[in-house]
Amino acid sequence: MAVSGSESPDWATQDLRAWKVAVKRGEARAFQERVLSAADSEAAQVLVLRADLVFGLAHIRSALYHARKAMSEGRNSSEMLSMETLLYASGERQLSSAIKKMSADDNVEEVVVAWLSSGGPRQEKGWRDLEERYSGSDSVSRLRAFGISGSELSTTRQDRVCELVLEKVAAVDVIRK
Repeated sequence: MAVSGSESPDWATQDLRAWKVAVKRGEARAFQERVLSAADSEAAQVLVLRADLVFGLAHIRSALYHARKAMSEGRNSSEMLSMETLLYASGERQLSSAIKKMSADDNVEEVVVAWLSSGGPRQEKGWRDLEERYSGSDSVSRLRAFGISGSELSTTRQDRVCELVLEKVAAVDVIRK
């Protein structure tokens, strides 16, 4: 089956921009409210996520693609693109579990701002572009926190472990049926 231009990964994610932002402990929720308020004023879709559970721009891009595809096919769980993307980004089946897992709380010191639609903010001082794929030395502990099991980790080489996250994103379609 051919994928039409409106369903291609490039089309579905063309407006995506994402940054890592350091926040002081206790200020993540206030920061999130400021970002969401800016998004609301522009009728834009945005996510503010725990940075420790985001494995690079490829992770967010894949979640956004799957969310847009689900919405275009009428398989979405949420009417909001941001919430549907959150569901896929989390690798969870239930939106409540996705929110609990991925939402930035006041215990985090770094968040990811993912602008999902056109318009939106310019990169602010201190906002760093999100790398394509996470490759930090703590990737195994982060992957376990994300929900990747030891047996799943044993199926791939160390330099490819973040691909397990992309598989989990894609698997949301399977586990939702």
